[in-house]
Amino acid sequence: MTDNSLAFDRGELEQFLKEYMELDRRVQRPKDIYSILRGPRERKYQYSLKYFLDPRKSHGFGDALLTQFLDCLDVHEFNLSRQHIEIEDEVQIADTGSDGRIDLIICGGRALDDHPRWAVFLELKVGAEEGTHQTTTYATADTWRFDWFGTDTIAVEELDVTKYAYVKRDVADPPDDETGTFESVSWADLVESFEAETQDSLFEYPNRSVIQFTDFIQSLKETEDMDSSIEEDELNERLDLYFEYSDLIEQVEQANSQFESDFEDVSTYLKDNWETKLTKKYDFETSGWKTSSANNPKWQKILPEYWDQDPLDRRSTIQLYYRHSPTTTHLRDRILSFRLRLPPQRNVHTDKRHEGQSFNDIFTEKCTSEYAESLEDSLEETDVDELRLGSASALVVKNYQLDPQNLTESYFEQLDTAVSDFCTDRTDLSRIINKVFEETYQEVFSKEPEGEFPGELSER
Repeated sequence: MTDNSLAFDRGELEQFLKEYMELDRRVQRPKDIYSILRGPRERKYQYSLKYFLDPRKSHGFGDALLTQFLDCLDVHEFNLSRQHIEIEDEVQIADTGSDGRIDLIICGGRALDDHPRWAVFLELKVGAEEGTHQTTTYATADTWRFDWFGTDTIAVEELDVTKYAYVKRDVADPPDDETGTFESVSWADLVESFEAETQDSLFEYPNRSVIQFTDFIQSLKETEDMDSSIEEDELNERLDLYFEYSDLIEQVEQANSQFESDFEDVSTYLKDNWETKLTKKYDFETSGWKTSSANNPKWQKILPEYWDQDPLDRRSTIQLYYRHSPTTTHLRDRILSFRLRLPPQRNVHTDKRHEGQSFNDIFTEKCTSEYAESLEDSLEETDVDELRLGSASALVVKNYQLDPQNLTESYFEQLDTAVSDFCTDRTDLSRIINKVFEETYQEVFSKEPEGEFPGELSER
């Protein structure tokens, strides 16, 4: 090992750590967030599961936790990343003459279908006992008030797969379900399942989310009286390993700092040069298409000029565009993500201007109804990774692998491939989605878009 540039007296540092640990034993350890917040734990856990199990939330776990959760319930769903997932809490029975609200329902299936394919029904218990005939009522319910792409109910008989789970403390009584439909799962089972999946990969996820999820797991352990304290011997062993390799650790930290800078440099280079690379091959001006490069590498756009309209004479325009994002995160993952995007937040997109519906409402409704089959057919040979036509934001996503030996050139090459796959006459996607764009525009704004759709992007 090389000399440590930060010189220190090892004995003095070890004495400090010893005194620090002695002090730590005498002070109160900080409480987790679940101990601070008011309200019943059952409700806190309900909200936490709804958040962490939803792949679309901003926690950064994707579908990893949902996959592990379903495995724990013995529900084996493959390709969750290509399915549409909806999770709702306090879901009411829709049957006439019946009443009751179950804690959580998770539904999944294809975005183009008018009904989910599978569902998991969850009743959560921490301290409270089951109500009279509660689980029996839930198990025999035929319909539930659950939103799925414009429909406000789901029918149990139309589901291919169902699972009813009663989540409780390990020592609590099983459900009183007279039908035998509900299966018992303990909070301890969930803890073990989550920890088995995440213990080696937690630090691959955002720090804030890791802290929040760790608080959740810690609270579940307290609910089940599970021992989760750190053993001193284990801690000392890890610190001893640190001292043994401290010089190497410092070198790695310095190298990582340089790598961070390198990724930033590559991201900036790609952001500043991708337009030049593409315009050498594709005739944007004659084709009626344009590129847009923002300072933030996340927002790099390619679109027909016709898809950038200003119906209300505002600076915020109606847009539909293809996007790629040479961010450091994507570069680290060696991914070029190319997506067709319908902006979900712009007021001109979300204002309810036509019979209580917005531009985005009508657009996604058309994508999942009269144009659903033709859109699917247009993408049949493209092998997309995600198809979410029923909600604004990324409608279509395809990820292209980058060569770690040559990130810059492989990024340019894969961007060329993506443009060829989505923007040229190799697919009818742009023409079909343009029909949806035009019809939606006319319905919402009572006029036609300015200009004409130029067709696909052509090469020089």
